[in-house]
Amino acid sequence: MTQTILESVQIHWQDLRGRTYDLMDVLADADLDARLPFPESQDILYQFYCMLGTQESWPPVLLEGGMQGWDCSLQPAPAGEVLPVERVRQGMEAADKALLATFEKVDWLRVFENGSTPLAGYYRLVEHEAHHHGQLINLIYANNLPIPESWADSWALTRDE
Repeated sequence: MTQTILESVQIHWQDLRGRTYDLMDVLADADLDARLPFPESQDILYQFYCMLGTQESWPPVLLEGGMQGWDCSLQPAPAGEVLPVERVRQGMEAADKALLATFEKVDWLRVFENGSTPLAGYYRLVEHEAHHHGQLINLIYANNLPIPESWADSWALTRDE
């Protein structure tokens, strides 16, 4: 059976984002504050925030060839409270539904006036997600957080015991 571009992109996104969910499955809410040991470091929550906001802002790239601004639906926890990992997950799941619906509308090989295609735009979204996976790997190791099995398999991660 031959896969269409749409089917291939759908399967690929679900696999990539599935690994993000696998990480969420092993994190405690307090882990979202974990950062690297230098002042400029962003925390785990920031990584998820950036991934989600970019995904939510990405449909115009796929449909029209460029972004129309950036925004993220994830709101911070009220003062004195910890943002639950589940709230981040719910935001990403809603964004996944919207992105998959957008995929259905895309002519993947259309050439926009700027010379790009939706397929190239999808590649940039994937690069962005993978970039944040790399950032998260550093945070996993620096904070001795669990390594999800899918991350160990996909990114060849190990922990010498």
